Amino acid sequence: MTDLNSIYTCIEEKELVEICSELISIPSHFQVPNQEREISTFVSDTLTNIGVEVEEQKVKNGRFNVIAKIRGDDNGRSFALNGHLDTVPPGENMDTPYTATLKDGRLYGRGSCDMKGALGAMIYTLRLIKEHGISLGGDLYLTAVVGEETGGTGTRHLTEHGFRPDFAIVGEPTDLKIVTSHKGVCNIMVTVQGKPCHASTPENGANAIVAVSDFIQLLNSRLLPQLEKRTQERAGHASLNFGIIEGGTKINMVADRCSLQIDRRWVRGETLGQVISEIKELVNEVCKKDPNLSAEVQLMYPETHYYGPFVTDEKHEIVQLIIKALKAMGIKVSIAGMQGWTDAATFFNSGISVVLLGPGSIQQAHTNDEWVSVSQLTDSVRYYLSIINTICGMSTA
Repeated sequence: MTDLNSIYTCIEEKELVEICSELISIPSHFQVPNQEREISTFVSDTLTNIGVEVEEQKVKNGRFNVIAKIRGDDNGRSFALNGHLDTVPPGENMDTPYTATLKDGRLYGRGSCDMKGALGAMIYTLRLIKEHGISLGGDLYLTAVVGEETGGTGTRHLTEHGFRPDFAIVGEPTDLKIVTSHKGVCNIMVTVQGKPCHASTPENGANAIVAVSDFIQLLNSRLLPQLEKRTQERAGHASLNFGIIEGGTKINMVADRCSLQIDRRWVRGETLGQVISEIKELVNEVCKKDPNLSAEVQLMYPETHYYGPFVTDEKHEIVQLIIKALKAMGIKVSIAGMQGWTDAATFFNSGISVVLLGPGSIQQAHTNDEWVSVSQLTDSVRYYLSIINTICGMSTA
C-alpha cells in the first residue's frame, strides 16, 4: 500500500487555489449563452494534460459531461468523485463574481463553495495520483457534470447511459462531514380557474385569487401539521413552501385565474403519488364550494425523473469504508444530513452506493459573499486520497 503521508506533504496550497480560481473565473450558469461549454472544455483539457483518460459525454445543446478515468490494475472496486460544473447566477450586488479573491484563509467568488472548490480539489487529487506514479487496484472516475442547479441533467444523463461505479462521493459542501441523507423535492403548479365579472359586483363572479388564498389556509391548517410529524433521519421533517403566486388580469375585474407554485420537500416513507394527491384533495375541496371554480394540479418536471429522498444507511459498506479511511488519518468522523436536494439522489435511485462529502458550508452557497475555506480545500484532497486508497487500493512501483 502507498504511504499517503509522503503524498500529503506534496500538497501545494497555492497550486490547489490556482485551479479553483481558474474554475471560478469561467461563468457557467444557465444565463450564459453556452452555459457550461467553456468550463467543460477547460476541465477536459486540464485532465488530459495531466495524463488522465477523458471522455466528453454529449448531453444536449453542445453541453457535455467530462468523465475522467484512471484505470485500475486488478479489477478492484470502482469509485467515482462527482462534481457539478454549473453555478447559480451571481447576485446583483456581486461586483466581481468571477474574480477569485483570497482573503483571511477564504477563497471568495461565485461557485467557490458550490462547488468549484470541491471540483478543483478533485482535479488536484487526480493530478497528485498521476504525478506520483500511483497504480490503483480499481477504476477511479471523476465525473464533472452539467446542469445540477437546473434539475440534475448531467448526472441523470450519466446514469441513464450506464454509468455504474461501485461507490461514489458527490462533493457538495458538507463541511467535510459524511452526509448520508437528504429530502426529496417536488415542484407543483396549482392553477385555479374562476369566473370573471366587473369588480363592482363581485358576487356575480368566482374569484380565483380568493380560492387560492383559502387553499393556502387549508394547507397551513390541515396538511402542514401532518408534514411536521413525517421525519427522515438527519434530514428533518417534510415541508412545503409557497414560492410564486400569480393571478388576475385587471384591478377592476374579479380574477378568473390564479396560479400557485409550491415547493414540497418529501421524506422517506412518503410517495410522489401521495404528495400530489394530498394537494389535489385540498384544492378540490375549495373548488367544490362554487361550481364556477375548477383546479388543475401539475408536476413541474417529468414524472419519470427521480427527485425523491436519498438515504444511505450508516452501516452501509460505503459509509464504513469512508469511516475507516478517515480514522486512519486520525480524523474524528462526523455523520450528518442536509436539507437540499442533490445529485446523490440520482445515484441512489440508480443503485449506486453514494454519500456526500465536500469542502465548504451549505450556508455559504448561493450567497453574495460566497466563499470556501482554503484549509478545507486542502483537507478535502487528503480525505479523497485516503478514501481512494481504502476503496480502490493504491500502490507505487
